[in-house]
Amino acid sequence: MRVAVRLHMGDVGARLRTAREKAGLTIEEISARTRIKASALAAIERGEFHRLPGEFFTRAFLGTYARELKLPVAEVMAEYDSGRPVQAAPAQEAPAPNDGNIVESLRRFPMAGMTGALLALGFVLIAGAVVLNRPAPSAGPAAAEQGAVGTLGASPANPAPSSTATEPAALSAPATLAVEIRPSRRLWVTGYADGKRVLFRNIAAGERVALEGTELSFRVGDAGAFEYTINGAAARPPGGSGEVREFRITRDNYSGYIR
Repeated sequence: MRVAVRLHMGDVGARLRTAREKAGLTIEEISARTRIKASALAAIERGEFHRLPGEFFTRAFLGTYARELKLPVAEVMAEYDSGRPVQAAPAQEAPAPNDGNIVESLRRFPMAGMTGALLALGFVLIAGAVVLNRPAPSAGPAAAEQGAVGTLGASPANPAPSSTATEPAALSAPATLAVEIRPSRRLWVTGYADGKRVLFRNIAAGERVALEGTELSFRVGDAGAFEYTINGAAARPPGGSGEVREFRITRDNYSGYIR
């Protein structure tokens, strides 16, 4: 649910408006330079941030607007953050007892799971006793037949597979990940390579932008338009058209993004 946020006069919206008027610029001129809609810029100046399309775009618009007016972006963002309401974190549910550790379950839930835990413990002890007391299988005709013929199904025409046969090696993770972004239409992308922000702008349709690292993180404003490759292989879009998505590609999970 969106929360309507309106800052006091003299805060971030008024500061941007004052800087624009001091520079002798109109909202339409700023809109043409930044490619942000004039209605969105007017909403920012009035402090009506609930009229903007989500927190991600709000911060992107503020940063672009401040940069165009040559204001310190960090100060503008801090001023914006100071006026936002703080939402209480949702209450955490008590963790479920670990069924694989009876002692831990009894310690954390001494009354609720007492009967079930004791029954489970008794079942484990009985099963262990049955296994320990089971007699070893005696050598009989079947064993003799197996010794004469060898491995089941083996014959001179169909020899048994060697126990020393080499298993196929698992695919090793690449040393680095190279992602090339090729958007189908204009969209905003924030990208991080190994924890460092290396991309924070709009990318036009047909433009190609490459990032490289061992861990790449993205936040995109139009997931359906985010077309890209990973180490040369075509990858699937992170979401549908117009959806804002955040996702992370690592050396361990990159194969899940490839088509």
